[in-house]
Amino acid sequence: MNTANQELNQNNYKWMVVAIVVIGTFMTALNGSIVNVSLPAIMADFGVNLDDIQWVVTGYMIAYATLMPLTAWLRDKIGYKILYIASLTVFTIGSIFCASAWNLPALIGSRIIQALGGGAITPTGMAMITEAFEPHERGRALGLWGVGVILGPSIGPTLGGYLTNHFGWRSIFMVNLPVSVIALIAASLFLIKEIPHKSQHRQFDFWGFAFLSIFLITLLLGLSKGEKEGWFSSYIITCAVMSALGFIGFILVESNTSYGIINLHLFKSPVFSICSIIFLVRSVVLFGGIFLLPLFLQQQMGYDEMQTGLILLPSSIVMAFIMPFSGILGDKIGARLPTIFGLIGLWLFMYMYKNMDVTMSVYDIIFPTLLRGIGMGLLMAPVTAVAMNAVSKKDAGMASSMLSILMQVGGSLGISILSTVLSHRIPFHVSSISSNIDSTSPAFTHAFHNLFIHAHSLGFSYALSSQIAQGILFKHIAQHAVVLSFQDSFLVGSFMVAVAFILSFFLPGRSARSRINPENEGEIIEEIAAID
Repeated sequence: MNTANQELNQNNYKWMVVAIVVIGTFMTALNGSIVNVSLPAIMADFGVNLDDIQWVVTGYMIAYATLMPLTAWLRDKIGYKILYIASLTVFTIGSIFCASAWNLPALIGSRIIQALGGGAITPTGMAMITEAFEPHERGRALGLWGVGVILGPSIGPTLGGYLTNHFGWRSIFMVNLPVSVIALIAASLFLIKEIPHKSQHRQFDFWGFAFLSIFLITLLLGLSKGEKEGWFSSYIITCAVMSALGFIGFILVESNTSYGIINLHLFKSPVFSICSIIFLVRSVVLFGGIFLLPLFLQQQMGYDEMQTGLILLPSSIVMAFIMPFSGILGDKIGARLPTIFGLIGLWLFMYMYKNMDVTMSVYDIIFPTLLRGIGMGLLMAPVTAVAMNAVSKKDAGMASSMLSILMQVGGSLGISILSTVLSHRIPFHVSSISSNIDSTSPAFTHAFHNLFIHAHSLGFSYALSSQIAQGILFKHIAQHAVVLSFQDSFLVGSFMVAVAFILSFFLPGRSARSRINPENEGEIIEEIAAID
């Protein structure tokens, strides 16, 4: 009877961990996207330009990614419960500071404080779930966790636009407070202090952390500023050199230490390596696609922020609905099939926009996003679960940090690659269209004549009417070139998905129950002995 009660209590506790982690994860994921639509309002309030306001996003992104590698070491020192509560507390304090910021430097500094808390919440939550559940149950649990990861960024633009329009930009930070308080109370009351790992007293890998930070900071800075500064500018070249040196230094240090900040031996597992690449490509496509589509809807089709958010919302609902079931499916049949079909959904999302234009109906816009929602819902939980199952239990924190870093870097990489394709293809298409236009053709002559007559009827001179007609025709050429460039960008995104699609066939096809890492069984015995 006591054994049955213990099992029931343990089962209830596991799902309590999931609930607490989902709340915190949703809050930090929401915060990453809710700010973007409010930047114009913040610019107007503080009287700053676009270059300055970008640091509200860039500062958060860099601080967020830099703290992630520390998660595993901090877990060994203070435990997940204390780390999770401390991270939530720092994030909440940062949110209050953001809402109270009196100028732009104060807001940027507050965003960095936010990121220092938020950067640990996602990998900590993933690792907490991994430790709470057995391998054959992790897909289902990580599917529920993934709802918070994906739903937050998906509804962020819609919620941010609504709050900014009705309550001002400061409200986008205040909305974090009630959620933070609930998460803090729940974590304090219900989380138990876990058994310390054997590596609790390992040294801090200062040089490894320093080189990794240099690599991540300069990489993300270069990716975020490349389009503005120019990819061959001295600024970007300096970032590239520093990033390369940081990466080389990091590899050299980690190859010669037994207490590295990131355990490179994780990548000796083919399954974990494949999952890491799929994770990276998934983030490239997810963030890159979500960057392109709102841009097209607002700049080319004339939708506002709220309308754009509502168009993207059905995809988020589909994604949130499917993700928990895909986790259960992954536990039963393995990650291979859900991942293959998930990547097909992502590929269709990118490929179907290769013929997009400004005359698209709302249905034509929404349908590919629904396929994206299905694809994301199918692949995220199984891939995460099989990646975490591929490492030993003591490496769960380090593996979750690695996947979170890849997600952050992949998002920045996706936005940079697809925005670069977009900007570089515009002049190409302008030149191509212009060179193929026959100015003596009846159609061109007729269009020019009508525009000329209309301008002249408004009182303009013959010379000025001719210039106006030419300007209008060139504007139409430029608009068509922009649309073709968006098509090219989505097509490039579909090729990226194809890389991950090929790798997905090498994922395990069996149930996780039959693939429990042998190291985990030994650790469980050691932990039971530690209790005694």
